[in-house]
Amino acid sequence: MAGVLLLAALGMVTVNLASLIGLRLYLTDVVDTNLTKARDTVQRYAESRSSPIPETTLNTLVPAGAYIALLDEHGRVVTETAAQGPDGQPTPCPDLPAPVLSGFSERPSTVSARGALIPRYRALGFPVGANTVVRPATGAAPKPVSTMVIASNLAPSDDVVYWLIGAEAVATLAALAGIAVLGRGVLRVGMRPLQDMATTATAIAAGDLHQRIEVGRPHSEIGEVGSALNHAFDARQRSEERLRQFVADVSHELRTPLTTIRGWAQLHLHGLAQEPELVERAMLRIEEEAARMHTTVEELLLLAQLDQGRPLADTPVDLGRLAADAAEDARALDPGRPIAVDVQDEVFASGDEDRLLQVLRNLLSNAQQHTPTGTPVAVAVRSLPDDQVELTVTDHGPGMDPETARRIFERFYRGDDSRSPSTGGTGLGLAIVKSITEAHGGTVTVTTAEGEGSTFTVTLPAAR
Repeated sequence: MAGVLLLAALGMVTVNLASLIGLRLYLTDVVDTNLTKARDTVQRYAESRSSPIPETTLNTLVPAGAYIALLDEHGRVVTETAAQGPDGQPTPCPDLPAPVLSGFSERPSTVSARGALIPRYRALGFPVGANTVVRPATGAAPKPVSTMVIASNLAPSDDVVYWLIGAEAVATLAALAGIAVLGRGVLRVGMRPLQDMATTATAIAAGDLHQRIEVGRPHSEIGEVGSALNHAFDARQRSEERLRQFVADVSHELRTPLTTIRGWAQLHLHGLAQEPELVERAMLRIEEEAARMHTTVEELLLLAQLDQGRPLADTPVDLGRLAADAAEDARALDPGRPIAVDVQDEVFASGDEDRLLQVLRNLLSNAQQHTPTGTPVAVAVRSLPDDQVELTVTDHGPGMDPETARRIFERFYRGDDSRSPSTGGTGLGLAIVKSITEAHGGTVTVTTAEGEGSTFTVTLPAAR
């Protein structure tokens, strides 16, 4: 608000100064014009006279109340007529040099009063002829004169300027006061949405994540800010909900193996597992669940690293060779399942070989775990236009319903009993596939229908 008032004040002062200067120049020009006309009149009158000119007659030829000084050829004042103010009273005479040199004030100029700061005069000096004789008003003998100086009092002009200064000062102060009152009201109305935003943000910071800003005019600047903040609050709420869900999922994933380990350990500690076979079974189950927890923690660590955006290696990777290696490993784990690999020519992607191999292994492991034994799986690799390559893993299993397909890449998501922990998975394999693919600048999608199997398609940038 102070800045607005300062700017308005500067603008008004500038306009006021311009108007004052313009008025001053105009009034001075009026005085100068009158002096010039008086000079011309006096000179014509002097040229037309051969007898002495009465001083009283000269007084009638100049502006009313003007000062007149008649000078001899040496610049000395022969006689002078006192100036009069607007009230008709005599005023101090102009302060003329002694003697007045030839050429003094040939053009109108400003001079001060004799022995005083005010009034100021506008003076004009001019020759009246070499043989001009003037009869003083005092009755003294006629005296020869060669130069005449006339001066008009600037007090009337100054009074107009001073009045305008006062009027503009009052008007400026009144305008600034009006701007301050009106501006305060406008700002109060304009700031109300921002205050509401601050109140809402404070409530959200205090934990009420369901609060949102009411946006009255969405297309205004404040409305756009409010909408942007609401989007940010929505994103924060979704993030916190995902975090809570993630913590709950991790707790659930770790609780099951920990419960199993604790159960077998207590069984042994309480002396209920004395037989060597039972002890061996307990140790095996403890080792299996510990390995499962280790796998879960390793996968969570990998996801955290990918979420942090840590740079991956960027080298040409032979996807055909990776597909063959991953298929060979999968056959070793599941010898009874047919796994076909179809590679069209040489296909190279740009990325991290170890991570891309993990993508293939996770997709094949997903097909092995969630399809019946012996269900065929096909891996295909091919080049695409626009410097891209495509990797697909297709199974002929039971497929997925639309809701499961929509959420299949979420962390810890299991859509049905076939995707329960008993299948040996952690629920993170496909989430890792998605994170690794996106870290390479690619995409992963699934095409599926119940009873028709599933096809996972990974698109990656081709090696340059």
